[in-house]
Amino acid sequence: MDVEVFTPYAIHRLEGIDGLVQWWDVITSLMTSKLQENPEAYMEDPAEARMMMTMDPMIRSIQLLPRNGKPVAFLAEDTREIDFPWLLQNSLRKAAEEARQEDRLVLVDSVDVGAPYKMMVLLRPVFIHSEEQTRFWGYIALSVEQSKVLSRANISNLGKQRLDYTLYHKNGWDDKPHLVKELGKTEMGNPYAERVIAGDLWTIVLRPQGSGVNWMLLFFATLAGLSLTILISFLFRRNGILKKANGALKRSGGHDPLTGVYNRKGGDDAVASYMAENPGKKALVIALDIDNFKLVNDVYGHRVGDEALKTLVRDMKETFGEKSIITRNGGDEFVLFHPYEDFTKVTGAMDRFTRKPHTFKTGDKEVKFYASLGCAAYPEQGEAYGDLCIRADFALYGAKLNGKAGWRQFDNSISLTDKRSQFGFNLTDVADHLPGGILVLKATEKEEILFANHGMVSLLECDDYEDFMKYTGGSIYNVIHPGDVEPMKREFQRQLSRKDNKEHIDFLTYRMVTKKGHIIEVEDTARKSTNPFYGDLYYIYLNNRKDRLKLTEKE
Repeated sequence: MDVEVFTPYAIHRLEGIDGLVQWWDVITSLMTSKLQENPEAYMEDPAEARMMMTMDPMIRSIQLLPRNGKPVAFLAEDTREIDFPWLLQNSLRKAAEEARQEDRLVLVDSVDVGAPYKMMVLLRPVFIHSEEQTRFWGYIALSVEQSKVLSRANISNLGKQRLDYTLYHKNGWDDKPHLVKELGKTEMGNPYAERVIAGDLWTIVLRPQGSGVNWMLLFFATLAGLSLTILISFLFRRNGILKKANGALKRSGGHDPLTGVYNRKGGDDAVASYMAENPGKKALVIALDIDNFKLVNDVYGHRVGDEALKTLVRDMKETFGEKSIITRNGGDEFVLFHPYEDFTKVTGAMDRFTRKPHTFKTGDKEVKFYASLGCAAYPEQGEAYGDLCIRADFALYGAKLNGKAGWRQFDNSISLTDKRSQFGFNLTDVADHLPGGILVLKATEKEEILFANHGMVSLLECDDYEDFMKYTGGSIYNVIHPGDVEPMKREFQRQLSRKDNKEHIDFLTYRMVTKKGHIIEVEDTARKSTNPFYGDLYYIYLNNRKDRLKLTEKE
């Protein structure tokens, strides 16, 4: 009875947060489009930011934070200026990296900015597109008072309705959800609701306090929540400047704005409807993503990365048919619900989809990429869609361990009690936590840089990857000490040309110049290898020789 009665109230509380976030999402999207048209002119007169500070008392600040140049800030009267450059390098560093890498709005709760109250901070990355390149401009940062958000969503007053609650938020870079706010204690089996908000999972759990529930307050709280939804809708219609944004908000309710397929909520609803109308009818739940998608973004830029996602969706529709339900979970991760009658035809389609490259043109250049799939069968391997998605996801990581550009079906050898790490680490996390710098270079005369981990960025005393690429000019030779370039090249070629060096490994020591002008001596271990997608590459591991000697010298 509790589940049937209280779950709708739980759902509506999350809808209250989601409605506000969608409102801010559209506003920042509109600001982004204006910045992309003419960043210099818009920085002089950001009309939407000024208007929002007047209209919405929950917003404490809106800041435009260019990577190069002076920020523009709008602050509430009782709010001191927030040091966002410092926050982006510290408490919001992971959020900033996620926003930039995924090119999406990211929401962080419970941020301490030195005010007497916690903030929710929304970060939107801005990329400037041109025919030649896509460059990262900076961020739009919007700060709202967290307690007012929870009050407007009718979460804070649940205690007056004699309900205990626990509110959780799981960010994209975290393994587990964290606690946002709670009153009393909830437990397993209590009514709950989940909702994807700004690409992250939010969960609220409710528990009645004793036997008495204030039904009148519960009714009016729900009515207030509906009023909030109506108010947001009214504001969009009332302000002519946001009519176009209103259309974008409506479309984003169930669909991904970039690719046109379902977003998480829309996909879940569509699959639920299909399963209700076709109980027990065979289908495959297929999890898929692009192999080395980060490398595609790093090499070609986010605009080309967006084209890769659109190409992937186009090929999904052509291969699996328009009747399949396609959901974009975020980034390059998709789930495809594919009804079928002949399993051999499905396996043939998965073979074609993974073995052949997906191609599109950007300018005069043809870009190729591959995808991997993991699948689970309905109803044989599960009747709940959520469980099947988990099984398909584990199978996908099994496919990636087998060399990518392939597919695997979930089977009994894959235990759901195992952590995903047993089927493949997040390689970016691994690279960033190794004790040293990692570089991937093209095996050409200039040795252009394709990848650098966080350790490499720190080794050269750069602020971030963008700063690193700007400082190096995209080539390792630009940061090697001028006196060591030619000797290093000669020794490098001597080692690689040895007949007994079948593994194409080299060991070098040379000097590099950091961004701050420091000269460091590095130890370089590298291997030359052929990549099927990018040709001959050098994989290099570097460490500061002085640091090693300091730790290994005997007292």
